[in-house]
Amino acid sequence: MKLKRFNTIDKNSINAAIKVLKKGKLSPFVGNWKNDKIVGSFYGGENVQKLENKIKKFFRVKYAITVNSWTSGLICAIGALDIKPGDEVIVSPWTMCASATSIINWMAVPVFADIDYETYNITADTIKKKITKLTKAIIVPDIMGQSAEIDKIMRLARKKKLKVISDSAQAIGIKYKGKYAGTYADIGGFSFNYHKPINCGEGGVVFTNNKLLAQKMFLIRNHGEAVVKKMNFKNINNIIGYNFRLGEIEASIAIEQLNNLQNIINKRFKMAS
Repeated sequence: MKLKRFNTIDKNSINAAIKVLKKGKLSPFVGNWKNDKIVGSFYGGENVQKLENKIKKFFRVKYAITVNSWTSGLICAIGALDIKPGDEVIVSPWTMCASATSIINWMAVPVFADIDYETYNITADTIKKKITKLTKAIIVPDIMGQSAEIDKIMRLARKKKLKVISDSAQAIGIKYKGKYAGTYADIGGFSFNYHKPINCGEGGVVFTNNKLLAQKMFLIRNHGEAVVKKMNFKNINNIIGYNFRLGEIEASIAIEQLNNLQNIINKRFKMAS
């Protein structure tokens, strides 16, 4: 029996993409400190900013920074935490490689904590065994939509004065003890890769409730070294600029899918049951 491919791209997503194409402004980002309707903006186009505002409201976070992939989001997150060469960041060995390579990007050292063999997630107990004087942060993946026991991990992290990144790439829309996965940590976020519940081809979002962390991630996303002076931004550790910007077509599709997220998740649960 040949199965029909599951497709989350509906008519609303198609129409949203066509609308952007007709306007012809596919990415109004500029890599300098500008905010002009004609020239463009450091913070991106209309759909990018609309998507970020919708994410903030939906997931009840203060700051959202869209990116062109979740890999880019992890690099932004590690950089925002001022991780330095030689620092250690604890992470899972059972996850997509970007969870570890984002650490190496900043010349830090990934240290692998073991997983729980029922959830396939790292735990507070396995993390505790790996903490050293060099440990600065923890990346906690939520594997295959299964949230880690993030409340216990956060208590351990606060006790040890460590920062936590929730790698909830695979858990968008999933709740753990009444709150969305990704929103417990210092920085969280999701992937918008083509096989995720929100699918715009490639993309992602990082979010936080910390203003300084948000500013740093906005800068890392968009050629930060070019604007820190005009922005009057003093904390320049790790502000190496990249082009991690999300395009308007992708953002327009992600908006429509966010509006329909619960239905998409319900369909997936039904297909899996």
